[in-house]
Amino acid sequence: MTAEYEITHDDLSAFNLYHNRHSPTARRHYLRSWLLPPLIWLLVCAIIVYLAGRQRGTPLRSFLDLLPLFSGIPLYLLYFPWAYRRKLRKIIAGMVGEGHNRGLFGRHRVTISPEGVNDWSEHSQTSRTWRAVERVAASDDYVYLYVSALTAIIIPARAFADRSKFKEFVQAAMAYHAKAVP
Repeated sequence: MTAEYEITHDDLSAFNLYHNRHSPTARRHYLRSWLLPPLIWLLVCAIIVYLAGRQRGTPLRSFLDLLPLFSGIPLYLLYFPWAYRRKLRKIIAGMVGEGHNRGLFGRHRVTISPEGVNDWSEHSQTSRTWRAVERVAASDDYVYLYVSALTAIIIPARAFADRSKFKEFVQAAMAYHAKAVP
């Protein structure tokens, strides 16, 4: 099965966003960055309420006085995912714009067979057996043939005449890979 297409900056950005969402390391970092600051802030607020309540003798009144401090926690929890995705898109756009990346961008022709994967472009040509492919991952618009933990052959769905051809390609790639790598 063969797919011919042109890789663009948007394709590379989509891969990096996909990889960031599905990488265990990136997910741990995201969750730590999302949950740790509010937990620390909650602990600080609780200590302040406790100490102020002991001094005044009215813990409920101290809590109500410091309620605006507590309101920062849900605001942060709601704001962080949006801000994280926005910042990530900016970082990825900046990295994608670095250098010429001649071997990456431009016309590609990827052929898969039971023996392996062949990727041809104007500036490079690679052949890999399925054992050299770490995993096959698919989203609605792409199939990614991971050749290392951080790099993949990116194949967009637009390379196929219709969605059924794309799904057929994805299923074939997964089947070839599963057969070669038990």
